[in-house]
Parts: sequence; structure tokens; C-alpha cells
Amino acid sequence: MMLNINVAIEKNEKFTTANLGCFLRFPLTKHNLAYASLLAKMQMNASLFFPRISSQETAFKNLYDIQFEVVPQLFGKEIVLSYIANFVEPTELLDPDYNYKKVISILEKVILHPSFNDKLIELSKEQLISEYDEIMKRPATFAFDKFFKIWYQDDPDFSDSFIGSIEEIKRSTSSSLTNFYKNLRDVPLSIIGMAEDNRQLENIIKSGFKHAGLMKKFGVDGIAISAKKREISKVDDHHNLQAQLMLGYAYNQNIKISFEDQICGLVLAEYLAGDQSSILFRKVREELGAAYSVSADNYANNSLFLINAGIEPAMSEKVQRVINNELQKVADGEINLELLQLAKRSLINVETVNRDRESWILAQLLREHLFAKYREFDRLAAIKAIGPEQIESFAKNLYLNESYVLK
Repeated sequence: MMLNINVAIEKNEKFTTANLGCFLRFPLTKHNLAYASLLAKMQMNASLFFPRISSQETAFKNLYDIQFEVVPQLFGKEIVLSYIANFVEPTELLDPDYNYKKVISILEKVILHPSFNDKLIELSKEQLISEYDEIMKRPATFAFDKFFKIWYQDDPDFSDSFIGSIEEIKRSTSSSLTNFYKNLRDVPLSIIGMAEDNRQLENIIKSGFKHAGLMKKFGVDGIAISAKKREISKVDDHHNLQAQLMLGYAYNQNIKISFEDQICGLVLAEYLAGDQSSILFRKVREELGAAYSVSADNYANNSLFLINAGIEPAMSEKVQRVINNELQKVADGEINLELLQLAKRSLINVETVNRDRESWILAQLLREHLFAKYREFDRLAAIKAIGPEQIESFAKNLYLNESYVLK
């Protein structure tokens, strides 16, 4: 009996490339996110078997340019450290030396055998710090980061929305990173993907990847972070030409969000701020002439519905009133049915296009392994089934929990 239970490769019937994801799941903390970000950067650069950046790049290039990335993903209270590879199906090439076994051999060396060379660590630190400094120069990114630090001021482990604590990254050493990686040897791991000969690839993986986490339950319950009642209003003045207004609406704590409810939040976000026909685009940008941009996002795993607008600094209070009024109208059942249909049609189009993208399919396979009963959930059918009553009910369970303005 095979003990490697968390390996599942689907049949690839329409792409010339196969894809593979190796996913490690562990708790979200400031420390874990910082170290996962640094480890990901290091493994993108080099590894124990390929100690120089050029040697790892060459190894992938020699196998017909395998596309490889390592990135931490956040799912509520959990981090999923994701190793994702896309490679040409062997049947597409007349090369007897190119096969699944050769690809898996290279990926196993890179994924399971990181290098903790001091020079590699310092290089990777410099790259991360440079990237962090660059993105934090943007007012929109700075405001987003500050918003979450306020939202999670009593839960600092959840407050970093990008790469984790930059101070933890700066302080890390070869010894501390080695200890962090040793702890990952026992966390749940799942390997999923798509290949033309899925059974052959699955058998190769089961015999090639030796990791205790393959025998542990990968799925997890209670992943969402409940929202603590704050009702905070804060303004920072950095003398920017454009202000960033962020309104965070929390979910009622007594509500358990289902997959259907998550889709309802997605439809509401599209209805309010999806495109130029949306409610807030017309009200805030066209009628008030106040917004450069307006968007809405449903962060179900954070119990958060977030509306963000780039606006004229002097108009922040007026824009906030308009946004609150429009969301209240939805909660009161005042819903424009024509705009609701347009929002649903837009999401249906996006969903239909995504179903022909390998990366989207892999993301859905990951969710099937992470969340119980997700495999039976039909996102497209759920979007089509959303009506005004569901939108109204969803909006009724939201309350303004944080208003943050960066001027």
C-alpha cells in the first residue's frame, strides 16, 4: 500500500505543457511569512545541487525552459508555500532524453534541497528588501499595508500583507533559516498538477519525493480569521496629490461564510466597483468628479469586504458618505437589476476564460485539496444563481469597521 497520500495528477487533455504544484501548509505568523518569503527567493535563485544562479537557470533551460516559481500564498490563518512548475509535455518533442523522470529529478533537487550559503542568503535579502522598498513607495501599496496593520493591531501575526516582517528578514541567519526549513519537513504537503500521462507522473513523484508531510492531512478547517470589532477612523497626511481612501467592512461574527457566500461577495464587489458601468464608478468618479480609481474586493478568509478609492484629498469625507450610502442601499434592497446582470455577466466571462488557463486550473485543484467539499462546488453555477435577495442579505451582514485615509 502506498503511503504517499497527498499526490494527485489530473489528466491533461488540452495543453501542450504539463504543470505541477508542490504545496507546503503551515500557520501564518510574522516570523513564518518573513522566512517563507526569504526561502522562496533563495530557492528561486539557487539550491544545494545548483549552488550558482547561473547553474540553476541552465538546468531549467536545458529541459526546454521549465518555468519555475516559488511564492508564499495566504489563506486566512495559513501560509501555503507554493512551488509551481510548467514544462513541455514529453510527447510534444522528439527527444529520447527528455521525460517526466528527468523533470521530476531536477525539481526534487531544487525543492527539497535548498542551499543556506551565506552569500546566497545575503543576495536574496538584498533582493527582497529592494522589492519591498520599491512597492512601499507607492501610496496605494503603503495605504493597503497600513490598513491591515490597523485592522490586525491586536493580532500582529496577521498584519503583514506582503512579504512579512522586513526586520525579521534582515535579522535572519543561515542557522535560523536552516532551523525554519527543518521544521517544514513535517508540515502537511500536497503535490498536484496535470499531465498527459498522469498515472506515470504520479508514480514517479511518489517514488521520488520523500517528505513526511505527504502522509499528513493537507486540508484544514476553520481557516478564516474572524474580524474583531474596531470601528476605527484614521487619517495620515503625507501631502500626496492623490489620497487613498480604504473602507473595511467586517462580516458579522455570527455568520459562517460558505462558498456560495464568497461568490456573493465577489458579485457585490463587481456590482459596486467592477468597471465603468458600476455603481461607485458612476457615483464617485463621474458625478462627484472625485476619484481617479475605485475598486472593491471580498477577502472572505479575512472576514473583510474592502472598498478602495484614489481620490482628491479634499473630497475624502464626501466620497466616504457616498460609498456608505450606496452599500446601505444594497442592504435595504435598492438594487439596480440591470447593473447586477452586467456584473454577473462580467464575472461569468472571466470564469469562462479562466477555465482555459493552466494556472487557474492548478489554483482550483489546490483549493480542492485545501477545503473540504470544494470539488463539488461549481463556481460558474454559483455566479449564475446569485440574485438580488442574496446580495441584499450579504450586505446586511456587513458593518464599517475601519476607515483609513492616506492623504
